[in-house]
Amino acid sequence: MLDRRSVLKLSAGAALSAAFPFAGLASGASSVAASGRGRPFVKDDIGKLGKVLVHSPTPNDYTIDRAGDSLIPGLGRDVDAAVKQHAELLNLLRQSGAQPMELIDALRGAIEEARRQGSWRAWLSAAHPRLSGEPETVTAETLLGRDPERQFRRWEDGTYRNIFSGSGSTIWTRDAAFMTPKGLVVCNAFSPRRLRENMTLRFALSHSPMLEDFPVVFDGVNEGLIIEGGDAQVVDENTLLLGTGQRTDPRAAPILARRLGMDVVAVQVHKTDFLSRRPGAMGSAAVADLRVLFLHLDTFFTHVDHEHALAIPWLLEAEHAGKDPLTRYIEGARADLAIDPDDAAAGIEFLKEFGKVSVYRAGTGEKEDTEEMKLVDYVRSKGYRVTHVGGQAPADSAEGFAFFLRETLGELRRQASNVVATAPGEVIAFDGSPLTRAALERDGVRVRTFGARELWAGHGGPHCLTMPLTRG
Repeated sequence: MLDRRSVLKLSAGAALSAAFPFAGLASGASSVAASGRGRPFVKDDIGKLGKVLVHSPTPNDYTIDRAGDSLIPGLGRDVDAAVKQHAELLNLLRQSGAQPMELIDALRGAIEEARRQGSWRAWLSAAHPRLSGEPETVTAETLLGRDPERQFRRWEDGTYRNIFSGSGSTIWTRDAAFMTPKGLVVCNAFSPRRLRENMTLRFALSHSPMLEDFPVVFDGVNEGLIIEGGDAQVVDENTLLLGTGQRTDPRAAPILARRLGMDVVAVQVHKTDFLSRRPGAMGSAAVADLRVLFLHLDTFFTHVDHEHALAIPWLLEAEHAGKDPLTRYIEGARADLAIDPDDAAAGIEFLKEFGKVSVYRAGTGEKEDTEEMKLVDYVRSKGYRVTHVGGQAPADSAEGFAFFLRETLGELRRQASNVVATAPGEVIAFDGSPLTRAALERDGVRVRTFGARELWAGHGGPHCLTMPLTRG
């Protein structure tokens, strides 16, 4: 249920979004004034964390997706442990001075307001046809899969009837939207199953008094561009980092540069001209596993302080392209393991192109030549220092090769690089990556951790679990 990886077939919400667009949305530079706020909502990805949208799981969350293909529902996860682990995150956020805001509270207010305005029945009928006959009793808990009366209904013959699909991936709130200096970018999920999250958030933003101060400056659903918040990081008021080609359409980068008035530094995760939700878009199972390891930008690169980043070694520096340990592993393993040669070739090509940078200029979207730079090359050219996942810099030796495969990849899989800054030089991270934590602390970063075995298994980290709305 918590897995962000699944790409399931479920009727999407683009038509619904067109039928129920945001009303009176501000755009561009006017959005800050329209919100009554005289300063940027966020200046970067590391400023003192203020209001942050979260979604806490509960033991009663529904686990069955309408498009699921398993014969056995809801097995394989410790729900109670996930609930406790997420609660630890909220405690750490509050200790840092942040103000967690629960999505369900915003949704409750939105439903009440939509009922008052007379638009609730129409929205519910379009968004959730199987609930449209009972608008008086549908609640925020219902929309989020927590209504026990609707979870395991049966037909007259006694067989199961699916009324509502699970929404457990909603805990990754950053994927649904991300804040920029001028307002929110509402996202448009790659996975058809997750489009429900985009619709739910758009509804809350349109109606909830809790969220009325946060204007939308770009709506990926209305634009028809696939984009996910785990791929976005605000560098400063004029610059946005954007992972592309994997869960965010590369065509979004120049458009955002024009619409937001920010330089957009596009980081190529997977080389492609556009994204599609067609079946098999992730490639074979072997290639999909590689792509899941680098699911979003924040799974291999995050900001931890001013001009200081945490990043995976080797793969984000051009000098190591084609010579990194993972490429050398694939080249050798294809001869001795049951690896398909085509999968191996696709993986090697993926790694060669991985992390290349393009810059699109603010206002025009014009592309600047970056001479095949990769991301770490680029940020170092801007004066950054880089702490490596696993704590060891690239070393072309037998020891370096073994360390990367044995230690670095393990910590990366446990979301070692997926940290959220609560203030400059202060981050919250998952427990379970001691080498990375030690490296950060050596470099002057304060690290607070919490146990998260059931959370990192869903391919996300603290950065994914939080949607900052304001930063000091």
